[in-house]
Amino acid sequence: MTDQNSRRKIIFAGLSVLLWSLFRGGMVAFAGDVPSPIPETDPLVMPVIGNRTIIWFIAQFHILFASFILGVPLFIIIAEYMYIRTKDEKFERLAHEITKIVAICYSLTALSGGTFAFLMFGLYPEFATYLIAKFPTIWIMLYPILFTLETILMYAYYYSWEPLSGSKKKYHLMIGVLLNIAGITTLFLMDAPASYMLTPPNPKVIADPSLWDNINNFTWMPLNLHRLVGNMTFGGYMVCIVAANMYIWSADKKEKEYYDWQGYIGNMIGVGAMIPLPVMGYIYALECYMYDASLGMYMMSDRLSMFFEAQGILVGLLFVASNFYFWLSMQRIKGADRYASLIKVNFIVIMFGACIWFIPRHYFATMVPEPGMDTMRMELAADLGFLALMKAKNTAAILICALTFVNFLAYKKAVKTGEVAWGKINPLSQYVLVFLGFADIWLMNLMGSVRELVRKNWHVYMQVKDTTPEAYTPTLFHACIVTTQITFAFFLLFTAIIWLSLKFPQSAKGSSSH
Repeated sequence: MTDQNSRRKIIFAGLSVLLWSLFRGGMVAFAGDVPSPIPETDPLVMPVIGNRTIIWFIAQFHILFASFILGVPLFIIIAEYMYIRTKDEKFERLAHEITKIVAICYSLTALSGGTFAFLMFGLYPEFATYLIAKFPTIWIMLYPILFTLETILMYAYYYSWEPLSGSKKKYHLMIGVLLNIAGITTLFLMDAPASYMLTPPNPKVIADPSLWDNINNFTWMPLNLHRLVGNMTFGGYMVCIVAANMYIWSADKKEKEYYDWQGYIGNMIGVGAMIPLPVMGYIYALECYMYDASLGMYMMSDRLSMFFEAQGILVGLLFVASNFYFWLSMQRIKGADRYASLIKVNFIVIMFGACIWFIPRHYFATMVPEPGMDTMRMELAADLGFLALMKAKNTAAILICALTFVNFLAYKKAVKTGEVAWGKINPLSQYVLVFLGFADIWLMNLMGSVRELVRKNWHVYMQVKDTTPEAYTPTLFHACIVTTQITFAFFLLFTAIIWLSLKFPQSAKGSSSH
């Protein structure tokens, strides 16, 4: 009971900070007292770390937790529906255990969101007020209502697990469905300001844009789709981390069997959602090109091109590792030899496809070589240059996704028709699952930074200039250092949450029984 009270206090504290910040800024916007673009006083400066870096850290933490509490509830209601349909207790346990983790992460989402709002008003007051003035209905009415509704549904879902069991289980599932609807609606609403900052309505086309014009900008719907599918992938791979940690920490045979099965489910959801994810990314990039071709060039061919090279490596490794897990898993399925051979051959082809995806045309992040560069050593040989063209990369990407889908179906068929020895999987597989989750966290950090950095030195592209000393595109080295720090910090915190939610209660129960 004490833990529950503490958790409620944390939630209410975070909500209070967030709602007060939104209310204060919104009243200023509604009153028409929007400050001029030139600040009358110097904004606060965060010592040592700098304003942009602290915002980078807290915003990314908030997005990671928000992605988790959106992607995983989709996973949970699927598991709960499977329990209702099959009466398999493993699905019920899976849904219930993961909900315990979601409850803690929901508190941290509120805290990080409140901290982010507080820092925005303290470090970038003029821009924060400007953004609220552009979306007053969202910030002042819709977002607080939806966030409150989502919070009520989240804890109603969590605390009604036992009361709404048995014949009442369908009502519990309905609460979960409503929770997901509220979460997805909140995601779509918050994507509006995020996409507006990159692709605001062109004043030459729409002289006086309405609220809907600001919301329905060029990249709003592509960002919605990309994030929705990405969050489902993220949710699946976070469950992989949960399963792998609990498998490694467990000594009991039955526990290992269960968490081996859970890792299988998490990987299936993660891979299933990841297969269409590159298509969503292409659609998003296409909209950027259509809005302003220089944005696409800046991303893909200029200063951010090496970011995309790093992204390609991470995405390729996700596909390779997922298929490697398929192959390792086949070793514990009796009567699945023909499927194992197919997956092995496809895995080899996927490896070669990923290598083509990795290859850059040159190793400098500019459109043209800069003075002093030895282009002979920094470019592919002329006879290999075709491997770096989009024609070759798109072919490799399509092949990787198609063969992963084939392996996905083959693995699913093998589990259904063969005899699975749960818990007897190669221990290496659990570290593959941890890698999948870790790499996905890293990928979300990296691509989140690309989406923000593509605006160059604009808060709102071509409309609100960033005049601070930090208005520059950082090097790939600097961005990788920051994103890696965020990745390790989130990964360690998430691992601690798993231990606190699942392992510690088991240990305490075991010691009390003795």
